[in-house]
Amino acid sequence: MRNKAFLNTALACLPTPREKLVPALRCLRFARKKDGIRAEEAERKPLKKGDKLCLDFGDHQVGYLSLRLGFAGSHPDAPAWLRLQFAEQPAELFERAEDYRGWISTGWIQTEQLHVDVLPCTLRLPRRYAFRDVQLEVLDLSSKYCLTVEEAVCAAVSSAEDADLTPLASGDELLDRMDAVACRTLHNCMQRVFEDGPKRDRRLWLGDLRLQALASCESYRNPDMVKGCLYLFAALPREDGLLSAAIFLEPEPEADDTFLPDYSLLFADPMQQIFWTPQGAEHFRFSATGPCPCGRWCCWSRGRRIRSSGKARPGPCPFCCLRPP
Repeated sequence: MRNKAFLNTALACLPTPREKLVPALRCLRFARKKDGIRAEEAERKPLKKGDKLCLDFGDHQVGYLSLRLGFAGSHPDAPAWLRLQFAEQPAELFERAEDYRGWISTGWIQTEQLHVDVLPCTLRLPRRYAFRDVQLEVLDLSSKYCLTVEEAVCAAVSSAEDADLTPLASGDELLDRMDAVACRTLHNCMQRVFEDGPKRDRRLWLGDLRLQALASCESYRNPDMVKGCLYLFAALPREDGLLSAAIFLEPEPEADDTFLPDYSLLFADPMQQIFWTPQGAEHFRFSATGPCPCGRWCCWSRGRRIRSSGKARPGPCPFCCLRPP
């Protein structure tokens, strides 16, 4: 079942992620020791067969990698065969995808192999990655030349605006650092929707939305994005009205076939939270006359109104998130 009016409202509310170019800050060399993984700075030098280069981007990024590649020595007479591995934590660089035996698809593992036929060149990888470190390994190339990495840049994407963020000033350095990490996590999950994770799943889950909406109201304060996500769920219910646990956005919005009743019940909570924001009543006001378009009339009253005036006032419909006239 699809409500086109709600879907159009949802898509109009959803933001377009902005790009920010983030260059690699340094080259690192990781080594596994008995007491953990150690890192040391490394020199960026021409690469031969079997060589590796690890690029550190300084912070967790979500975006698209571009590499400007060149060569040293004779003119390339054979393609360069490369493996790229993206890591949020250094430990991932020591893992092999072929050794994984879990139930989650190995398609989520962030590793790529590619052949570069013409050098010099600039490559922009089409897939979006979530990472801090990128390891480039030369699987093979001609012995007549070496590969050089002239520049590495991530086009980081997010719909969160850092200028809107008010850092926590608790007076406790550890708490402030924890808050900064939490805000960075939310920042990278804020794409067109609140993704449950920018590395794996990359979709809108109702259970995650509840927590992300609460955090967003205290940090990046983007009520339109919350509104758009709520309208997506309301636009794509099951025939009996039950809301899906998750929504796919591409190639077009579609409800997941996972239906969890406890997740469906969570829908009312973020809707109520945003309704109580200063702009909330206007966000969910419906201008047409008569009952709610979903076919139900609900006097779900705003608790704060009742306590202050003693009178019940029609609130937003918990079934579809629109406010009756």
